[in-house]
Formats: sequence, C-alpha cells, structure tokens
Amino acid sequence: MLRNRTWLLMIFLGLSLLVGACAPMRAAEEAVWEAPMEAPAYDSYEMVEAEQLTASDARGMTSGVGPIASEIERMVIYNADMRISVEDPEATMQTIIEMAEDAGGYVVSSNLYKTYTDRGSLPQANLMVRVPAGRLNSIMESIKSLTPNPKDDVLAENVSGQDVTAEFTDLESRLRNLEAAEQALVELMEDAQDPQDVLDVFSELTYYRGEIEIVKGRMRYLEESAALSALSVDIVAKRSLQPIEIVGWEPQGTAKAAIEALIEAGQFIVDALIWFGIFCLPFLIPLGVVVYFLVRYFRKQKAQKKADRAEIEELNSLDQLE
Repeated sequence: MLRNRTWLLMIFLGLSLLVGACAPMRAAEEAVWEAPMEAPAYDSYEMVEAEQLTASDARGMTSGVGPIASEIERMVIYNADMRISVEDPEATMQTIIEMAEDAGGYVVSSNLYKTYTDRGSLPQANLMVRVPAGRLNSIMESIKSLTPNPKDDVLAENVSGQDVTAEFTDLESRLRNLEAAEQALVELMEDAQDPQDVLDVFSELTYYRGEIEIVKGRMRYLEESAALSALSVDIVAKRSLQPIEIVGWEPQGTAKAAIEALIEAGQFIVDALIWFGIFCLPFLIPLGVVVYFLVRYFRKQKAQKKADRAEIEELNSLDQLE
C-alpha cells in the first residue's frame, strides 16, 4: 500500500513541476495585482522602479492587455566598457583599483604589459572590476577625470543592460515548487516502513535537493550580478597614439605635402585647358581654316606643275623618235 502511495506522490510531484514551468506569466500577473501601492526604495542601480502611470496611460502603453506592473522591481544587470589614454597607464590602473575598492567593489582581473618600439617602452594596462551598480556612473565619470583631456582621451565608452526580471521570477516560482516537493518527500520518507520504499523516496529527495541548490545558485548569481556591475577598462599610453616621427621626419606630413602637390598639379592642368578653350580657340579656329585652304591650294599648284612637266617630257620624247 505504501509503495502505491509512493508512486502516486511521485506522479503528483512531476505534475506540479510541469505546472511550475508556466509560473513566469502567473507570477508576473500576481505581481501586477498584488503589488503594494507604495513602491519600495531601492539602493542599487539595477533595481529600477517603473515609472508611475495612471490606469489610462498603462492601458495605452500595453495596447489593451491590462494594467502594467508599474510597481514591479526590475532586475537589470548593467555592464560597462571603457578605453582611455593617459600619460602613465600603471599609475592610472592602481588609482582605478583603489577607486573600486573604496566604493565596495573588488578587482576581477588586472594586466600590465609593455611593448618596445623605437620610442622606447610603451606601457598598456587593462583591468576588470566589479562596483556597486548604483555607483557605476559616478565611477565612470571619475575615471574620465583621470585623463588629461576627457573629450579627446576617452577613446571608447559603452554601457549595456540585461533585464533578467522574467528569469528571476521564473526561478522563484520553480524554487517554491521544488521546496514543496521536497517537504512532501520528507514526510513520505518518515512514514515509510519498507526499506525499498525508503530508498526510492530518498533517491527522489536527493534529486529534488540537487535541483533546489542549482536554482538557488542561479538566483544568487543574478542577484550578485545585478548588485555589482562589471566595468572593463583598457588603458593605453598617449605616446602610442601620436604619429610616427623619425629624426624630425613625419610620414604623415610627407603624405600630406604629396597630396597637396597632386591637387595643385591637377588644378594647373585644368586651368590651362580652360584658358586654351576660352582664350586660344577663338583665334586658332579661323587661322586653322586659312592654313587648311592654303595647304590645299599649294598642293594643287604643285600637282599641276608636275603634270605639265610630265606632258612636256612626253612631247619631247615623241619629237626625238620622229
């Protein structure tokens, strides 16, 4: 009899987990209708309170779906990347590390290396820190102030956010179902008398407890990621961004001069063609016509003289024959 009860309970637990898969939508609806009238205060950047809306505004924004969950705590994971140029990357890296630790964060990784060129060694550093999400913007502004000229020396800046509210709500619902199944299995194992039944229930209980730990671990990860934003900073030396210069010679300046000379030569050719077309052609065309007819006239005269000479020679040859 107890064995039958065991299998029935296991089937019931399986069905309860299947129903729990649909929990995100149900949990979201419950959050909409059961949300308190006064929104809680959040002390972290990622728990963004939705804008207070009237009922008509909410219906307008959701296209008739229903009241929006204006009081739901949004869980957003914010990450940022920066690339800056400074005179001393090593000192700047240490300053950023101290800045993160003073804010309650910590260093995930830091690297400092040097490249050797004709200008000497050029240091470069990169690091990743985690800082309280609520202070992410202020810390980024402080990092910008470490550069000589923030307008030019902040080479790149990017902030991205990932909304994990739905996933976290899903995990909460799944955790409730798993804990309820665990409790039911514990009660069933306490009533079991047959050793085989105890082993079967214990095996199922071990599985559910493992799933509970997985869900709790994922929830902790999301909470910590939302509470502490990841900030990656790449620091380069200002000298590495300057144009190449060898003994006073700058390839950049030579290329510029060559381009300017090419443009000037093209302008000269175009100007010459314009002058030729406008100033010279009106004189050259009539002159060319006159030269053409003169050449034809002299050619005809030459041909005529040649023909007359040939005729005279022919007559002379006939007279000699007679």
